[in-house]
Amino acid sequence: MARNVTDELAFPMYCGTGDDINNSAGMALRDYFAAAALTGMLSNPRGDLNGVVIAAYRIADAMIDVRERSAP
Repeated sequence: MARNVTDELAFPMYCGTGDDINNSAGMALRDYFAAAALTGMLSNPRGDLNGVVIAAYRIADAMIDVRERSAP
């Protein structure tokens, strides 16, 4: 079964001990991927800012899709 990376965290913080360990905070992986894409895109921006941000999230979604398909 493929992992669900849509809600996966980029920088999870593990809290608790023993069986009570859980991911309590962290940046969403999708937002991290979008920020990485946006960083590159803003070095040579084209179009309006809203369009650039939408494109960054489309790139992030594509990265997540490929990641899900290639998961063991």
